[in-house]
Amino acid sequence: MKKYSKFSIVLMFLISISLSAQTFNTESKDARNQASFISDAPFEKIVGVSSGLDATVMINKDDITNSPKGMVKVPISNIKTGIDLRDEHLRSKDWLNAEEYPYAVFHLKGIKNPSSKKLVNGEKVKATLVGTFSVHGKSQEIEVPAQLTYFKESEQTKARTEGNLLVANAEFSIKLSDYGVKVPMMVVGKVNEEVKISTNFVASDANGGMSPCSACNPCGTKQMEGKCNPCSMKKANPCNPCAMKKG
Repeated sequence: MKKYSKFSIVLMFLISISLSAQTFNTESKDARNQASFISDAPFEKIVGVSSGLDATVMINKDDITNSPKGMVKVPISNIKTGIDLRDEHLRSKDWLNAEEYPYAVFHLKGIKNPSSKKLVNGEKVKATLVGTFSVHGKSQEIEVPAQLTYFKESEQTKARTEGNLLVANAEFSIKLSDYGVKVPMMVVGKVNEEVKISTNFVASDANGGMSPCSACNPCGTKQMEGKCNPCSMKKANPCNPCAMKKG
């Protein structure tokens, strides 16, 4: 009886987490959701922008530190730097190898040091996002300073999209060598080893149908209870919007 009692308590705790969390998704065709990078080298400053990123965030707005999960996927092939030939080099096997590794991915695992644990309509919350950043087939554990703002649906927010909104802005730096990207001698002084990355997007809890696995996402707008668990962090789960998926 004690074993069953402990199991029931754990089960109810996990259920309470999933029920209290809201799932926010971006609309991937919305070019206003962007990621950008800056390489500021002595002889050249390169600014690249990738529009139309995909993001899914599962978060409890009453306590954002309570088991948040999420994923942001940035398509490498969408990156534009203003020079077509440079973009081709960026996507090539000698650089980011977009053919084999088509996405840069941030996998959210936790949130710490928030200025407020609660998301209140229209109020900005600064926090540190904890997770894994992956690019060029390599992954590193990182911490990302970010700003989150929740907006309850109104006539004003509907001008952007339906539903309650989560606006996220983040900025961090990486070293190319940490991800197996080598700067060729021919461009030394034109490409910085350290690259600054920033993202900004607006996600909606009405965009459940935008998720790649929305057909079986009970946390979204469509439900097929018992078919799968989108809140599971198992990579093998085919219907987990927060899992890391290649391609």
